[in-house]
Amino acid sequence: MSKKKNGTTDEKGCLLITNYFPIRRSKRITTKELEDIKLKELKELIDTGFNEDHLEVFRCSVKGRSVRAMKCFQRGEFVVEYKGDLISVKTAQLREQRYAKDENVGSFMYYFRHRDNVFCIDATDETPYKGRLINHSYLKPNLKTRVADFGCDGFHLVLVAMRDIDNGEELLYDYGERRPSVLAVNPWILGS
Repeated sequence: MSKKKNGTTDEKGCLLITNYFPIRRSKRITTKELEDIKLKELKELIDTGFNEDHLEVFRCSVKGRSVRAMKCFQRGEFVVEYKGDLISVKTAQLREQRYAKDENVGSFMYYFRHRDNVFCIDATDETPYKGRLINHSYLKPNLKTRVADFGCDGFHLVLVAMRDIDNGEELLYDYGERRPSVLAVNPWILGS
C-alpha cells in the first residue's frame, strides 16, 4: 500500500528534515547581478551629475582653468563625465576647422574608439560641467577615461580615478595625443 506524501513525510512515510529546519534560500548575488547593480549605480551618478559638486574649478598661472577634487576619491571610483556633443569624426573635423579660425575658442574634442567605431565628444561650448576643464598630464595622471556602455540607453565617456585621490588634489588625465604633427607644436604634452 502506498502512502500519500502530505508535506511532512516523504513517499516512504519518513519525516522530512524540513519539518525541523527551514529551507534556507541563498542571498548571494551572482557576478552578473552584481555587475548590473554597479552599472545601474553608475548610470544614476552620471545622469544626476553627482560628483560635479565635489569638484572645484580654479585658476592656474601656467594652465589657465584647472579642476581639483573637493573630496577623496578611491581608486576605480567614477569621478566625472566628459560631457559634450557626441558627434561623428567627420563632423568633429569640420568643427575643428571652424574653431581654428577663432583664436578665442579652444578645442575640447575627445576622440575615442567604441563598438568598432571612432566617436568624438565635443565639449568646446562653455557649460557648467567640469570634466571638460580637467588638464593633461602624461607623467602623473590620476584619472583615466572609460566608456560606460549602457546598451540600449547609450554610452558615456567618463573619468575614473587611477589611484586614490586626495581632497584638494588637482585632477589630471593623459589626453593620449601622440601624433608627431601635434607634438611638434605642443612639446609640453609629453613633458607634463
